[in-house]
Amino acid sequence: MDNEVVGNTPTAPQMTANDAPESAEVAEIAADFAQVEEDFGLGLTARLGAPEAMDELDQAAQGTVFAAPSAETGGTLTLLDIADGNVGNGQEGFFDFLKPVVNAIKRRAQKIIRKIVALVRKYAKYAGCIPKVVKAVRSFAAKKYGTALQDALAAFACIQSKA
Repeated sequence: MDNEVVGNTPTAPQMTANDAPESAEVAEIAADFAQVEEDFGLGLTARLGAPEAMDELDQAAQGTVFAAPSAETGGTLTLLDIADGNVGNGQEGFFDFLKPVVNAIKRRAQKIIRKIVALVRKYAKYAGCIPKVVKAVRSFAAKKYGTALQDALAAFACIQSKA
């Protein structure tokens, strides 16, 4: 035991981001997103580690030739487009068989957004994420459930960056 320091005084455990009181709540939201991806075959969290600048790029490209093609412009119709009600002209009744899926996405988006809202209200360190949470809430209120889920993911990415 040469040169070994032994003491009887306990040292205070070092607090890491994973030990923060809200880490269990953040992990639960992450699990909810993972379950949505698995259940619906969505690739939502692929951009979770992307910088906020990517959101700015998406907003700038929206409505331009640089935007991802939507169903209205002959692009691929996704499940999130259908959940938003963007089924294209003359196809409104065609996707009625997917209403149970859309309702399931709606319920999942509501559950996740509710948890995110509670988290940002509870912990002041997430105040900078409130605009993204507001965007998710507004998308949900506008019955754009696919967009609300994507907006909730952006809010969650913000939360994770501050955790």
